[in-house]
Amino acid sequence: MGKKQPLSNTKLIIFGILFTAFMLIVGYKILFNANDETNIASINQKLEQGKGLSQFDKGLELYDQKKYAEAGKYFEESINNGFPVAHALLGECKLHLNDLKAAQYHLLKALAVENGENELIGYYSGVEFNLGVVYDMQKDAKNAIAHLQKAIQLGNKDAAAYLSKIK
Repeated sequence: MGKKQPLSNTKLIIFGILFTAFMLIVGYKILFNANDETNIASINQKLEQGKGLSQFDKGLELYDQKKYAEAGKYFEESINNGFPVAHALLGECKLHLNDLKAAQYHLLKALAVENGENELIGYYSGVEFNLGVVYDMQKDAKNAIAHLQKAIQLGNKDAAAYLSKIK
């Protein structure tokens, strides 16, 4: 057996280039592969959702105390941090504050949220009920009735009583 020779300058440079290219490809796949749980975008999204949920909980505390303006600020932050379910409660806060255009906007956004029921039981029936109330307050009977009827179909118990008052 002969003595092993160290890599020559040319071989060393080629090895360095190949190794660097390999590491760049592996690093790129780890950071930017959307299906990989270790990628930075996925990790940041999960962190933001956690922050959004925390802000949502603070908003709920204030909402329960009937501090709708303050609660609304937390719900807005929650939405901005990846927790769209907060549109429903922000819309309800805006309704309590008699800001009907903002209430309508956020409640319509809330209807577009996928899996809202997974976060809040009765999510869609409450959103439909509140939209019915908003439309009623805006003197739009057709939309008010349609949303209140949808709320009834979804099991909202308050919707039938409210609907009977406006018919």
